[in-house]
Order: sequence, then C-alpha cells, then structure tokens
Amino acid sequence: MEKIYLTLVKLNSLQFQYRTIISFVLVFISIIITDILFHSYFPSIANFLETTFNIVLSDHKNIDLGFAPEIWGGVLAMVLGTLIIVVAIAAESSPKLMDLFVKDWLSINYVWFLIIASLHAVIIMFYVEPLGRVSSVVLNTYVYLFLASIFTLPYIFYILLYSKTSNVVITISGIIKSFIYKMNKPSIFSAMKNNIDVVEEYQKEIMGSLDQLDDLLAFTEFKETQTEIISEISTIIQTYIREKSSFNPTFFHLTSTIKANATFRTYTDIQYQDMADSLTFYEIKTFRLLGNSYIKMIENDRFDIASLIPAELVDIGITCIEMDDNIIMDNVNIRFNTLFRFAMKHAYKNNEPRNLYNLSFHYSNMIQEYVKADRVDMAKYCYDKFKFYANDIYKNAEGNPSLYFIVDTLTFELRKCQVLIHEKGWNDEDQMDLLKLVLQLDKPPGYSKDGVDKGILGGNNGTRRIQIGLALFYLSVDKKDFATAIAEDYLDDLAYFDEKSFKANANTQCFLLSIFGPTFWEDTDRGNLNIYFAPEKDQLEKFKELLFQLMDNRLEALERDVQFLSLEADKLMQKRQKQDGYLNDADKERMEDLQRKISAREKSEDEPKVDWTLDHDILYSLLCISFFADQEIDESEKGVIFESFGKFVKDVTNESFNIDFGLATGKFIDLKNEGSRQKQYEDSLLNIKKSDEINSGQLHALLNSFIDIANADEFIHENEVMLIQDAVAIWELDLEIKKPKSGERLEIQK
Repeated sequence: MEKIYLTLVKLNSLQFQYRTIISFVLVFISIIITDILFHSYFPSIANFLETTFNIVLSDHKNIDLGFAPEIWGGVLAMVLGTLIIVVAIAAESSPKLMDLFVKDWLSINYVWFLIIASLHAVIIMFYVEPLGRVSSVVLNTYVYLFLASIFTLPYIFYILLYSKTSNVVITISGIIKSFIYKMNKPSIFSAMKNNIDVVEEYQKEIMGSLDQLDDLLAFTEFKETQTEIISEISTIIQTYIREKSSFNPTFFHLTSTIKANATFRTYTDIQYQDMADSLTFYEIKTFRLLGNSYIKMIENDRFDIASLIPAELVDIGITCIEMDDNIIMDNVNIRFNTLFRFAMKHAYKNNEPRNLYNLSFHYSNMIQEYVKADRVDMAKYCYDKFKFYANDIYKNAEGNPSLYFIVDTLTFELRKCQVLIHEKGWNDEDQMDLLKLVLQLDKPPGYSKDGVDKGILGGNNGTRRIQIGLALFYLSVDKKDFATAIAEDYLDDLAYFDEKSFKANANTQCFLLSIFGPTFWEDTDRGNLNIYFAPEKDQLEKFKELLFQLMDNRLEALERDVQFLSLEADKLMQKRQKQDGYLNDADKERMEDLQRKISAREKSEDEPKVDWTLDHDILYSLLCISFFADQEIDESEKGVIFESFGKFVKDVTNESFNIDFGLATGKFIDLKNEGSRQKQYEDSLLNIKKSDEINSGQLHALLNSFIDIANADEFIHENEVMLIQDAVAIWELDLEIKKPKSGERLEIQK
C-alpha cells in the first residue's frame, strides 16, 4: 500500500512540473475525440437541423469557410495580447502572478484550445474535400469558433480579475492551505515516510509561497491589500498549528530545502538544532516575516497596518492556547517582546510613542487570553516583561516626556488584567505577586529620579493615578490588603517630597480621579477611552484615610533612616576630602541622592535641644559596632539596633528613638576623625560601666546585642571583633571574644 501511495504522490508531483504539456495533450486529444464523435453522429445532426430549421449541411460547398482563419486570428490576437499585456504589467507588482498563470488549468486549457482549434480550421479549409468531412467544417465553424468567440470577453475579464493583487493573495494562501491539508492525507503521510523528496517538495512549496506573500507585502502600497496579506499569513499559520499534530514527523526534518531558504541561511548550528528539537521551522519563519513587516510599517508611518500585526499575533496565541502548544506560545511571547524592542527603538529615535501605545494594547489582550485560560505562568512572564520595558521607557523619558504616557498606558493595561484576574478567582498569593510587578513599572533598578520633573512625580503622575484607581477597585471588593500594598508603594514618594507636598500631591490625584469621566476629550487609536478613569469614586475617602494613616508610620521610619543616610553621606564626604575633592560618577550620584533624601526630612532649627545622657552612650556604642567598624549599615543591622535599644530604655517609641538616634549620629559625624570617634566609644563604654542603672547582667545583655549586630549581616568584620573586645576589656568581663572562621557566627567563649 505504501508503494501505491508513493506512486500516486509522484504522479501528482509530475502534473505540477509538466502541467503545460499535459494540458496540450489533453486538449489535443479532446478535439480529436470530439471531431470523431461529431463525424459519427453528423448524419443524424444534419437531418435534424434540415427537418427542424431547414438548414442544409450535407454539401460542404454551401458552407463558406474562408472567413474562419481571419476570425480565429482575431480571437487569438485578442486573448494572447491581453495575456501578454496584463500578466506582464501585473507581474511587476505581483511577482508570483506569472507562476500562478502557468499553473492555472483554466487559462492554459483555454489558450491551448484556441491554438489547436485554429489549426483545426486551417487543416479542414485546405483538406476538407479530399477528406470528405463536412462534419469537421460544421464543428469548427459553428461549435469551436462559436465557443471561442463567446468566451473571449469573459476570459479577458477573468484574467483582469485574476491579476488583481488581492486575488493573487487569496490564490497563494489557498495553495499553501491546500498543501497543509494534504499532509494529513494517508497517501502523503505514507509517502513522506518513505521518500525525503516528497518532504522537500512540500517544505519548498509552503515556504516558497509564504515568501511570495512577503514579497507582495513589500511591493504593494495599497493598505487594503497589505491588510489582507497580513490577515492571510495569520490564517495560514493558525491553520498550520491546528493541523501540524497530524503531520508525518519526517516533515519537520531540517532538509537542504530549509537550510537554503533565505530566512535560515545565516542560522548557526545551535539555532538549527533548536528548530529541529522544537519542530518550529515554519512558525519561526512566519514570525520573522511578520516582525520584518512590522519594522517596515512603523518606519513608513503605517500605524494602522503596524498595529494589525500584533493583533494577528493575539489570534495566533489564542490558537496556541486552544491547541495547548506551549512551544509556539513561547514563540508568540518572544515575538511580542521583539516587536516591543522595535517600537521602543523607533520611539526613542523619532520621538513617536504611538506604536508603543498600540502595541501595549495588543500585548495586554494576549495577557488577558492567558488569564482566561488560567495560565498563571504565562501571565507572570508577560507581567515581568511589561515591567522591564516600562522601566526602560521610564529611564528614557527624561529627554522625551511624552514617553511617560506609555508607562501610564502599560500600567493601565495591567490594571485591566488585574481586574480580570480577580474576576477569574485566582488565589491571593498569585494576585499579590502580579500586583507587586505592576507597582514596579516606574521603578527602574539603580535609577535615580532626581532629574525627573517633580510635576511628573507629583500631582501629574499618571502612573500613580492609575495605581490609586486600582486600589479603589480593591477596596470596593473588600481586598484591603491589596489596597494597602498600593498605598505603601505610593508612600515611597515621600523620599522625594516633604510631608506637606506629599499630602498636596495625594489630594490632587484623588481630586482628579473624582472628576474624570470614562471618555477622553480627544480621539486616539484606541478610541476616546480615558485611561485615568476609575468608576469606584465612592472609595476615595476610604483610600485617603488608609494612605494618611500609613503615612504617619512611614514618616517615623524615614526619619530614623535619615540618620543612617547622614552617616553614609559623611563617609562619602570624607572620601572626597581624601581624594582632593573628587568622587567617581557612581559616588557622586549616590551623594546627591543622599543629600536630597536628607533635605526632605529636615526639621526646623527652633526644635528644643536634647542633653546627652546614658541612653545616648548606649545608642552610640550600638552605632559604632554597626557603622564605625566597617563603614556600612545593613538593613538587618538597623532592626537589631532598634530592638537592642528598647531592651535598655523603657517606653521607647519611634519618635523618641529618632530623637535620640539623631543626637548620637550627630555626635558621630561632628567628631569627624576615627581617633575622636574611638575615644568617644571608649568614654561611652566607661559611662555605661560606671552608671548605677546598669548591672552586670545588663552589661552581658548589651554585649550580646553587640554580637547580634555583628552577626546580622552574615559577615564578621575584624573591626567589629576588635570593638567588642574593647568593650569586654573596659567592662572587665571574664569573657573571651575571637574572630570566628569563615561561615561561622561570632559567639562568646568562656
């Protein structure tokens, strides 16, 4: 059976290669057969015509055949002239047209019929009397010539319509789809298994025809045709994805036909191997063609056509979801990311964010499809890429403020996704993870917002406004934890504003949300939708109450942290002095950032002064272990300092700690050099020892606090050990402290 299938497939291939010759033979045989049959039944036909219509055909002399060659010549000239002109001209913009015409059975059969029938007329004109075949005269004059003449005009119209680019697109698309469907047939499946030539033939046809669609897209300037080509390419790949599971695995072998294709000529061996393992050569080719087309469209300001490409990618992605094809789904995501990179580069270079705006919408639609399919993994992947691109855009928006709107757009699109995720009932852990990514869209790692217009960061911050709108939604559905997370993130802006300015900005944002409607007053590519509109306006007061309540706690933490920042700023100042007033760029940016954050927390000069007490000696000693030893304070060390101080001082609050810690850090900074700071450390240790309030047990407890600080950052500095040893000596404790081995914790050795 397999041999029969292979034979049939080969015969079918031959008819593609020799279609013109086959057509000539078939038409020639058909004319001969019809002539013979007409001659056999001619007496009956002649008798019927003479009896019924009084038409005498028995004598060929009564039939004038002299006009036939001239008419045949006119018909041939009209048809062939039309073919040459129409096909030649149309082929300039549709390179595939010539190949399609040669393979069109109707065209080649009709042309061969005209040629052979005209030769039939010439033959019977000179040889009719010797042959004695009046039937051939009648057949040629009243049948062949009549049919040829009456179908001439319809055929010319057919050729004109056939040469239309849109029809060429449909024809090529139909050819590709027919090959895709044929590969599911048992005969083709079996033939591919036993003959690599069949595999290469089908690979060549579907890839070659796809290249021809790409060529048409490059040649044509008509939007309607460009739209149709992109739509057909999308339909083709969707059909391919649905049907490929039924293909013979041999079809996916990387043959010489694939390697010779222009798309893959520059591929490395690793890329070839990846395609072989994932069986994705055709999908990759299609995606690359779409990507190249996207570049052409955005560079030629074809915004609407460029937007169509990611829209079709969404449809392809939906097909992948339906077929549960994770490999192609990954490729769809990769292509979306590639388009984003193209659009970003174009936006930076041309100050044109429009393509990014449209692309954000379609990428969001893809994420929403993942959400509908409960694909948490894919949603998280795409959220992370949104964050990456938003951060990159945000950093580049300083020189082009219009790009800030794209960050707003990305935030808005993910806001829609968050609402959909809630409606789909995903678990709170996944929802919170995704929300945290949304809140990072305007936070590029290692990026300082010092140079950003404070109007953008303040009341005009569209990203914050959309995030607040999302918080209002969460409050409306009784998800206070999510609203709190958004409020906590919003409070990060306190680092850039004082309390009064921050409250003014928050009130401005809430006021704008209260007055904005669902529609925008101008039209955009996405209609007149207002991305800053929040329907849950009744939750505004509830959100403000939550925000300002959290703000009080944040301010206390910021005031405590500013003391640590002062220490770090002082370290950089001393470094600059040692380097003759020079700092590298990284240190200079850090210095400016520290000074800005410190100035935002500055208090008025008329605040009451605080006298130095035993509490400050304890706090100063804790500070020295943390910062004086290694010139750095880890976040974990900050918590240990606060907790340790609370063990020795009653009723410590954030406010009282900030006051005492400010005095201790001020003393540390004012002492300026290490010798003075070391002496003050020893004086503080003596004051602690001599105090009536401190007993032996508390000295041991304070020593343990020193050790906890040293262990907090998981790196034991030898200076920390030395300072702790000084404390043991000054307090005259019968203990021994030694620097531990690498990876071990510092402990008291008795």
